Amino acid sequence: MGLEELKKARSMLVILLATCEQTLLALDAAGNVLDSDLRTSLAAMIERSEAELAGLKIRIETASA
Repeated sequence: MGLEELKKARSMLVILLATCEQTLLALDAAGNVLDSDLRTSLAAMIERSEAELAGLKIRIETASA
């Protein structure tokens, strides 16, 4: 994957991560305890996305060198 593709993937991942975080915050603010499965899925998605973002950062730095 080239530098431009890596940067594009990073941008999409940042959007996904922000969306998941905001959705989780909205569920918490609404006190919506019925969607525990959704909350669990969002938390897992956030964790995976953060890990992937860290990996992309390294790959982008390496490709930029």
